This record gives sequence, C-alpha cells and structure tokens, in this order.
Amino acid sequence: FYFAVASAITPPVALAAFAATTITKAEPMRTGFSALKSGIVMFVIPFVFAIYPELLLIEKAVIDPASAAMDYLPGYDGQIHLDWLAGLLARLGLSLYLLSSALAGYDQRRLSIAEIGLRLVLAVLIMFRPAEIYLSAVVVSVLWLAVHHYRGRLLAKADN
Repeated sequence: FYFAVASAITPPVALAAFAATTITKAEPMRTGFSALKSGIVMFVIPFVFAIYPELLLIEKAVIDPASAAMDYLPGYDGQIHLDWLAGLLARLGLSLYLLSSALAGYDQRRLSIAEIGLRLVLAVLIMFRPAEIYLSAVVVSVLWLAVHHYRGRLLAKADN
C-alpha cells in the first residue's frame, strides 16, 4: 500500500504528477522526475525502518519468532531506549534535510555538484550504525551547514 501511494509521483505512472502537467502545461516526464526528487524521502523511510526497527517502537524484533531462542537483530537488544531514540530521530531529520536539499540542488542558494555529492554522502553516513561513523558525519554536516548558511548571509548582504 505504501509504495502504491508512492507510485502517484514516480514515473512512468506518476498519475498525480501527470495530472498537474495538464494544469500547468508543463512537460509530463520532467514534472514526474521533479516530483520524484521532491518525494524521495518517501522511499528512504522504509529502509530506515529496516535498519532501525526500534523506530517502529516494537518491543521485540527477533530474527526467527518461531524459534525458542530470542535472537534479536544485530545491534538491537529488544528494549526501547527513549534517549537514544531521540538522538536517532534528530539524526534522521538531519539526514533527510541533507538528502532533500541535495536532490533539490538548492539551500539558500544554488548548490554546486561537489556540494550535492558531499550532502548525499553525509546523509548516508549519518544513518550508519557505528557511533564513530555517524558522530563524525553529524559534526561535519553541522559545520558544513553553518559555513553554507554563513556564506549565504554574506552574499545576501553583498547584494543589498
């Protein structure tokens, strides 16, 4: 059902995007791909749930429910840790922000190809499980976004 709803914005079906083209008189496939870039987050979320089942607030995520042994998924102990979950949601928000701004190619100003690539890589690294990887990616992302927004303000002041 989830992906059936997503098909409304993905080419070649893209019924919602194609309906919008009749109103705007735009090119149908270009509108469909633009809608796909805008809605890519819809396709990322199920993979995040697969990597982090604790986001679903499921008490037990066992590998084989029929077996007597309670073998949990790797990196998951069967408990819901709300403090860790809040950090995970913050990481997810940052990652989705980086992903959507990279695919839009814009964040206060037009992004270069290098900036788009960096944002895509950082968005993926932020969602890795090892703390060494995701903590360093979060630090680099926050610093990069601060520099980007500071440059944007300087350019805006220069234009005035």
